[in-house]
Amino acid sequence: MSLFATAENMAAKEFTVDLNKPLVFQVGHLGESYQDWVHTPILTEESPRFFKSNFMEMLTRTVWWVVPIVWLPVAFYFIGISYTMGLSLLLVAMLSVLGAFVWTFLEYCFHRFIFHIDTKSYWGNTFHYLIHGYHHKHPMDGLRLVIPPLEAALVIVMFWYLCRVLFSVPTGSALLGGGMAGYVIYDTTHYYLHHSHPTNQSLKILKKYHMNHHFRIQNKGFGVTTKLWDRYRMMPFLEGVDVNLTPKLPESAEMVGKGFTVDLNKPLVFRVGHLGESYQEWVHTPILTEESPRFFNSYFLEIFTRTVWWVVPLIWVPVALYFIRMSYTMGLTLALVIMLSVLGAFVWTFLEYCFHRFLFHIDTKSYWGNTFHYLIHGCHHKHPMDGLRLVIPPAEAAILALMFWYFYGILFTLSIRPVMFGGGLIGYVIYDMVHYYVHHGQPTKQSLKSLKKYHLNHHFRIQNKGFGITTALWDRVFGTLPKTKAADKRG
Repeated sequence: MSLFATAENMAAKEFTVDLNKPLVFQVGHLGESYQDWVHTPILTEESPRFFKSNFMEMLTRTVWWVVPIVWLPVAFYFIGISYTMGLSLLLVAMLSVLGAFVWTFLEYCFHRFIFHIDTKSYWGNTFHYLIHGYHHKHPMDGLRLVIPPLEAALVIVMFWYLCRVLFSVPTGSALLGGGMAGYVIYDTTHYYLHHSHPTNQSLKILKKYHMNHHFRIQNKGFGVTTKLWDRYRMMPFLEGVDVNLTPKLPESAEMVGKGFTVDLNKPLVFRVGHLGESYQEWVHTPILTEESPRFFNSYFLEIFTRTVWWVVPLIWVPVALYFIRMSYTMGLTLALVIMLSVLGAFVWTFLEYCFHRFLFHIDTKSYWGNTFHYLIHGCHHKHPMDGLRLVIPPAEAAILALMFWYFYGILFTLSIRPVMFGGGLIGYVIYDMVHYYVHHGQPTKQSLKSLKKYHLNHHFRIQNKGFGITTALWDRVFGTLPKTKAADKRG
């Protein structure tokens, strides 16, 4: 059952939008009713599905911290170019600040003249919904509050070429870098205004200002990081808006564990422990929806539990290659570096099996035991289609990586340690990618079909066998290879 209201359909004259189906190609049919519909918000934190295609869908969702991780280094790179090309440090700093200031004007123009165009046609409504309408319909959807990197990259490339036309390379680079820093501030501020409870008075006012735009006067108050550009003609009133909007899910969705009831509409982590001996049965009864349940009441803690899959290779592949190259620069031959990298990845498959079998599938009954198990793996068995909790978040992965780095320091020489570690990181990236794919991919190749079947068998048939993700090798070695259905029937 979807966490969206089962009967939550929004009617608009002759057409009804079903919120439990992909939305993008539905909303265009609303015609002249679209603007009324899209500006009637739904205050839940669920992330509705846009496209039927999983590939297209993942391009529409981004956790907020991806923005500074991706774009701040790029911004500093462009600013650094200006300095290395002869501009003084003072001039570079001034041009960077000017670039960030220019961004505030662009932010206003985009918001007012593009994001709030008035549409009525099918393709006009569809376009508007994709670029901004969805945000007014689902203002608490935390995965669509910042601009996905691919779309942002297209806009940045356009501005880079514009800077090349208007300015010299050193000047244009500093302005572009400053503008990108301004964009990062904009996107992170936007997320903060929707998902925080500020105590600072200036931030309270800014939050109230933006909430006013969403819920009271939607054709005014277009500034997000500043009200400057609104002041000239269209400063909205600030009264009448509750800045502490608390979303409430539309219906109760409860799973019962004997003496205790877990309400799926409330943060789960500190509730599941109360299930006691019933926890294992409860956690292995899956809910087959793609909605991402809330774990913590704290927004800060919550963001550490959700990660889009492509963040893993984006962060860890460069780190892995850095360590592999380190061994090469320390004197190992290229052939030996390649062999040790492959060995490191192979060792990871064994570690993957051990983690999955001996840690992720521990049998718990106590409050803290159940809570710990739910956090590290139980959540995945309860919500196996939650695409935001299928890969390991970078913060947690970094802690594990650091532990293994020091452990490898005990086992290996100075030159071998980095390449074994880098190879292991490559193995980890492959593991997380394969894991995501076997849950959300539709393989056509027989080997991948078999791998998907093997892992889903672990989820839905024999949960105490089949612990390998990237390979069944260690299940064969240690006798945890699940029987086939045919073997079960013969038995």
